[in-house]
Amino acid sequence: MSGVLIIMLISGVFQAGIKGTRSLLENELEHISQDVYQDFGNISVYGVDLAQKLSKSLEKQFAEHGFTADQLQQYPELLERFLEKELSQLTNALEKIRSSGTFLILDATVNTELEDAEYSRAGLYIKNMEPNIVSSTFSHLHFMRGPAVIARNSGLYVLPQWKMEFQVKDMECYWKTIKTAKNHELPLSRLYYWSRSMTLADNSEAIMLCCIPLIDSNGHVFGICGFEVSSMLFKLSYSPDNSTYKHIFCMFSPEEDAQLNTGGSLLAGSYAAYLSNMSAAPLSVSPGKHSLYSYMQTDSTSYTGLHKSISLYPKDSAYADEKWTLALMMPEQELSARLSSNNTMLFFMLFLLMVVSVSLSAVLSRKYIKPVVEGLNLLKTSQLSSVSKTGIPEIDDLIEFLTAQDGISTHRVYEAKNVAAPVLSRFNQFMENISTLSRAERAVFDLYIQGHTAKEIAEILCLSINTIKTHNKRIYMKLNVTSRKELMLYIQIMEEVKIQNVKK
Repeated sequence: MSGVLIIMLISGVFQAGIKGTRSLLENELEHISQDVYQDFGNISVYGVDLAQKLSKSLEKQFAEHGFTADQLQQYPELLERFLEKELSQLTNALEKIRSSGTFLILDATVNTELEDAEYSRAGLYIKNMEPNIVSSTFSHLHFMRGPAVIARNSGLYVLPQWKMEFQVKDMECYWKTIKTAKNHELPLSRLYYWSRSMTLADNSEAIMLCCIPLIDSNGHVFGICGFEVSSMLFKLSYSPDNSTYKHIFCMFSPEEDAQLNTGGSLLAGSYAAYLSNMSAAPLSVSPGKHSLYSYMQTDSTSYTGLHKSISLYPKDSAYADEKWTLALMMPEQELSARLSSNNTMLFFMLFLLMVVSVSLSAVLSRKYIKPVVEGLNLLKTSQLSSVSKTGIPEIDDLIEFLTAQDGISTHRVYEAKNVAAPVLSRFNQFMENISTLSRAERAVFDLYIQGHTAKEIAEILCLSINTIKTHNKRIYMKLNVTSRKELMLYIQIMEEVKIQNVKK
């Protein structure tokens, strides 16, 4: 068990939870970031196309009434007619792309005498109440901004948050898009702008707007149009898998000075209670534990996870310097608790395995090893024939074999007495012939008696192997034996006779 534990420590088994978490976050982040990049890119492309079509169509209407785009505010009575004719283009565009809404804002107001008319702008705002479904029907399209008569004529349901015109006083994206378009001579595809997360007047839902300027053929900017990505659509589309970590969530945020602007971000995650606790304070980003990043708020709320930069603009765009980051994170204490729980469970399983192993070893020892040891102890007794059966086939067979061998040895001790006369005569002749050996031959013969081989005898006597072979031939001839096997048999009989004489 110690060896297993050491191997597990060296191989990083106890770090597997950390590696698994990072791998999970990397895969999930890669998947979501690709979807965000593709979806927001498609919205930008469709937005530019919509702006081009609306600009041409509206400029044509202006020309039919004998004025240009820069004179639009002088004809407020025509604004409703212009907007109604462009409604179909907005709804058609909205039905082709996954977006939660589309809008058109003209740089003019119906009534300049109204309070805050300076910041009131005529336009249309169509909401898609089922933004995760692309459909060709009007059943899920609702009217949120614009003249109510247009909604009635088109059969669109008017939302409770409906307003006649847009209030753009705090609508930074409106002013920024128009100002940038006036100050840069760039293609329309380089002038679209993604707003930070915001809420419209009298509306509580967080949204991001893709704003594209409306520019006539003379370069005059007379409004904006675009698409909306609501917080609901973002949650439906980009919520991470929370089967492993319950509190994991995704945040798409502008990045400023190595901080994530949570106030301008959209969040996605099934654990809504935790997301609601995200304050507007920015998140500072720094390397954290377990090869992940740490995200810290000023109120000491900390998260851990990974993030990746998402490019919303081309490199030569007027807003190319703006950075957006997609972060996948969870509360840091949840990750620590999960890793601690995994290691605790692993240690518990190892302890349980050790207990089971020891218990099983004790059972096996009592059932199998103890009888074997007792049987081996019985083999040490001098009277093997009196040993009773142990019940272990292998031990019983060994006792029978050794008993038989003991009988054979006893028989050989007394064989010199009881052997048949011819055999005894040959052995006696062998013993007499030993005296005929020369001194050199007797030296070789004595070494054979001691159990040495021919090669060993040659080394002991410092003779060549050929000389030993010559002595062997003479020894065999004088002792009347035909092989080394027969020679060794007589030598064995000699030894047994000596042992018998010693016992006597």
